[in-house]
Amino acid sequence: MTKTFKVTMILLLGSGVLCAGADQYKMYGVESGKIDYKISGSGNIMGVKTKVVGKKRILFKAYGVKSLTEKNEVRKTVMGGKSNIEKSHKLTYLDGAILYNADMEKKRITRMQNPAIAMMGALGGGRSPMEMGEAMLKQMGGKKIGTDKVLGYTCNVWEMVGTKQCIYKGIPLKIESNVMGIKNTEVATKAEFDISISNEDLKLPDFPIYDMYGKKVDKTDLAKLDEKEKREAEQGAEEMAAAMSAVTAATKSAGIKPGEKPTVTQEKAMENAMMAAMFPRMKQKIIDEEKMMLEARACFGNADTLKEAKACSRNMDEGEDDGLKEWNDKTKRETLTQIDKALTGMACAKKAENMDQIRNCMK
Repeated sequence: MTKTFKVTMILLLGSGVLCAGADQYKMYGVESGKIDYKISGSGNIMGVKTKVVGKKRILFKAYGVKSLTEKNEVRKTVMGGKSNIEKSHKLTYLDGAILYNADMEKKRITRMQNPAIAMMGALGGGRSPMEMGEAMLKQMGGKKIGTDKVLGYTCNVWEMVGTKQCIYKGIPLKIESNVMGIKNTEVATKAEFDISISNEDLKLPDFPIYDMYGKKVDKTDLAKLDEKEKREAEQGAEEMAAAMSAVTAATKSAGIKPGEKPTVTQEKAMENAMMAAMFPRMKQKIIDEEKMMLEARACFGNADTLKEAKACSRNMDEGEDDGLKEWNDKTKRETLTQIDKALTGMACAKKAENMDQIRNCMK
């Protein structure tokens, strides 16, 4: 039960998942597509010669919410007259907030939350990934220097730190870089847009799946896990948007100018303004969590075996096993005591009139 209560308390204290909302998963300005790329590169750094050849294929639907990227590369390195050849074959499946990386040589798949989406949620300010990508290019010194055509598609050419990208509706059709003597090119050789892409087209090989910590994932739980994490991502997006809005309003209310270090008084004023803005959402979250805790108490109260207790635990964590190892009169009593303490805090918090009172209740 330890993990369950830690997660619940973190949620109650407002630490939302840093992910973009479902509407902000859209990566491209085209509904679907299939693109083939040719990859080439070469360089010589301190006598170490490198040559890369390869190809890449991208299939996507729902404006990039779902996509499959396959990449094959052969890298030859020559040093001191000795050569070494490395081959790489990888598949990446993106489904909104969830990312699957398949290593074709090792025949295994790693599942994780999409880190790019997390960044969008933290910094996007409600913008789509496509909009934010352009904004980030500008912030990093990138300049739009004109337009070009690749396979008949007119794209905007961006230049930044030795790299040129020709971008068509959020999709890079050509990337050229020359950094420290290493030249790389990735150019589309075939592109089709607004075509039919089925879920079968985006299917990964039937390899074992592991989470980012190396724990094997039960494939029968994947649909439930994916759905749960997507809901968490969308909820986190709403919380992050509210938090960012609160920060902006609080900064303005405290009279802090951009780039100016706030005084102690201004910091306190900003904190108070933020807490006032977040209070209604936090109180509603507690009310929602209370229902789940009441159901959990009833379930554990009726559990007489370890199997029944584990079922209660999985219901609380929506399919995840929190590692409950034993169930007897003592562990049952301890579990119900923990739940009763949490419910007492929630009942107190429901009557709270500000964030300080909520904090005191949840202690």
